[in-house]
Amino acid sequence: EPNLLVRACNQLGQFLQHRETNLRYLALESMCTLASSEFSHEAVKTHIETVINALKTERDVSVRQRAADLLYAMCDRSNAKQIVAEMLSYLETADYSIREEMVRLTHTDVSKKYGNS
Repeated sequence: EPNLLVRACNQLGQFLQHRETNLRYLALESMCTLASSEFSHEAVKTHIETVINALKTERDVSVRQRAADLLYAMCDRSNAKQIVAEMLSYLETADYSIREEMVRLTHTDVSKKYGNS
């Protein structure tokens, strides 16, 4: 049911700022799944600023990786430029362990998906 997916997304969004690292990780991972649904994609996108903040400030590298994954999952024509700019900016300080994946996502996948629009 579409309304249930949107409510689930909104509830998960509250966990994105929880002090417990594991809850933030699980919320990001679950929202990646919700981002692929036509019924909840827009609801996921409402949390873009919080996810960008997690990418920039999170201490745990696995949570930062999930934040990058979620940004990619929520990327569409309406926000591709913003997300690519944030990911490229983050590359300057990103851990080496996730740089290669971020370059692949940002350059190859997003470029192919949205081209020069």
